[in-house]
Amino acid sequence: MSIKIGIIGATGIVGSEFISLLEERKISVTDLYLFASEKSDGKKIRFKDKNIRVEKLEKSKLENLDYSFFCSSEEISKKFIPVAAANDICCIDNSAAFRLHRDVPLVIPEINPHALENHKNIIANPNCSTIIALMALFPLHQRFGLSGFCVSTYQAVSGVGLAGIEALKQDMVGNFALSQDIFGEQILQNAIPKIGQFSLNGYSSEELKMSNESRKILSLQKLKVSSTCVRLPILRAHSMSIIARFRSPFDLDEAEQILSTNEHIDYFPNAFPTPLKQACKNNVGIGRLRKDTFLKNAATMWAVGDQIRKGAALNAIQIMEHLAHAKYQG
Repeated sequence: MSIKIGIIGATGIVGSEFISLLEERKISVTDLYLFASEKSDGKKIRFKDKNIRVEKLEKSKLENLDYSFFCSSEEISKKFIPVAAANDICCIDNSAAFRLHRDVPLVIPEINPHALENHKNIIANPNCSTIIALMALFPLHQRFGLSGFCVSTYQAVSGVGLAGIEALKQDMVGNFALSQDIFGEQILQNAIPKIGQFSLNGYSSEELKMSNESRKILSLQKLKVSSTCVRLPILRAHSMSIIARFRSPFDLDEAEQILSTNEHIDYFPNAFPTPLKQACKNNVGIGRLRKDTFLKNAATMWAVGDQIRKGAALNAIQIMEHLAHAKYQG
């Protein structure tokens, strides 16, 4: 089984992770096409034993591919994905452009692979924080029935790409201009509770993504979600404190057994995950699981996941693997 793949935004932090994962997972790629902005045109990127030339993205080049991964801006996705989809290319989009469209599946393969049935060549990758939170909550939801959750996230600067990493580095040598431009103020030695723009109800766009995307992925339109998203001066991996309430009585021993035997979770029964521990790992780490003392039938936990891997590139590749396997089996 060989496939032809295009990566849009190949020189960015998520695009680079795509390329690494394609090689790491030994995916049989017949042809790999790398696209980016004009400033990266002609750059060479190593894949397996070849140097592949990065090309400027143009509509005429989006043809004769099996899959295209979009890891650039919403503007790029809205402009080019309809073209690629019309050319019978399966597009997996990492931006927020199509996530809440009625006819576009929003998928975490471990949770709702059935949503991929009868897709129309456009599939949305959820927000990184949504993926990490739901990977932690879904195994417990299957047993106890999730009725709602409250989450505070502590997100790495790489969540905004290479520019976020560079901004933190510039802060460390006393140059705060880039940090001010990206985060609104310096990120070094700081915590900024604003990711995205604030809406009229006081929630930021990042916080609204957590609510709306979780309801769609879990098919729970009445799911109650409250979130506060915070940017910290950490390079990689997002952390979050989660209080989850369930419909059935919550049993701590049973919950620990569920999490400790889940192949997609690193469970820490007597310790806790940190961004340094979970960086560059595929699994979501969970620790400090305990019964909540404020809400009935509720649990409190600490979760950490690499937002570039499972929160972005890996999840998209798993979607492709699921589709390719289904096609091969069919």
